[in-house]
Amino acid sequence: MDVITRIFAVALFALCSLGALLMQTSTRVFAAEPADVALSTKVHIKVVDANARAMDNMVVYLQAKNIDDASSADKTQKAAQELAIPVEVHQKDKQFTPYITVVQKGHELQFVNDDDITHHIYSAIGPKRFSFKLRQDDATKTMVFDKIGQISMGCNIHDWMSGHILVVDTPYFSATGVNGTAELNGIPAGEYELIVWHPQLNSPSHRQVFTIHKNDKPLVFTATLNAEMGQIPEQKSLDDFEFLEGYE
Repeated sequence: MDVITRIFAVALFALCSLGALLMQTSTRVFAAEPADVALSTKVHIKVVDANARAMDNMVVYLQAKNIDDASSADKTQKAAQELAIPVEVHQKDKQFTPYITVVQKGHELQFVNDDDITHHIYSAIGPKRFSFKLRQDDATKTMVFDKIGQISMGCNIHDWMSGHILVVDTPYFSATGVNGTAELNGIPAGEYELIVWHPQLNSPSHRQVFTIHKNDKPLVFTATLNAEMGQIPEQKSLDDFEFLEGYE
């Protein structure tokens, strides 16, 4: 075998080995089954779809299955009690802002009307039903949500308006940014379920669950979703017609 032939054979072997490695990596990345990973006090979560595309505005939260010691459990309870500032859902430009709101069980949520018109807010589904009017001039309505679950809401006057509230029983929640990542801090060591949720996620209860175990090292966890996303409804009127009789 001459030198050129030998170099070609070595290069071909390296190329085949690299291809096999890439195929194995791809299999792991696109695996639909939830993975057991390590947990730390700081967790970076990245949510991607089955094609490894980053998914933004996905709710992520940790639900404790088992916390290692009583002191950590006490810290978790204290973190829950210290979350005292009400969460706000605004009605601005005839839209719910934000479209998705996450609130911890037992804490206050305020509905704030930033428009110069009346809104009639109601819940369509969920553990808490409500219906009330918010007139103009920065009107607010405060409510406490004491049961976990998803609440879908709309406006009786502007029927294109839609929004969602997710009530969780944990202080460890966030939402992914444009790069598909979210950060959770101060997590006590233990075993947790990582829940990824979105009202348009086509899966049971609009969520996918992963198991996370403890570790002392920082964690970057990629949650690969095996469910498709439905289309988010556009909060925009088809015309400028306003029906306000009885809402002044």
